[in-house]
Amino acid sequence: MFECHITLNLEDKGIGQLVADIHHWSTSEIERDPLLGKASYFYLTSHDVDLNRMMTRMRAAVEAIQKHEVVVVREKIEVIIHDTKKK
Repeated sequence: MFECHITLNLEDKGIGQLVADIHHWSTSEIERDPLLGKASYFYLTSHDVDLNRMMTRMRAAVEAIQKHEVVVVREKIEVIIHDTKKK
């Protein structure tokens, strides 16, 4: 399973949410990213079992964001090796 994150500056969350809704991605806001620093960021997140499809979906979402002249801070695809969730 692959997990993809597209990171935007928090002030661009309106466009980020619009693109997420159109492309069926989930969203979140996180403070103090471990690699990006103390600022808060807006994230689009999606999952897929196929890497090529995940890459294609990521590129489509990034292009849609960039059409609104919004800077994409980071694009990342991770392989999920182990993940537990408790409610």
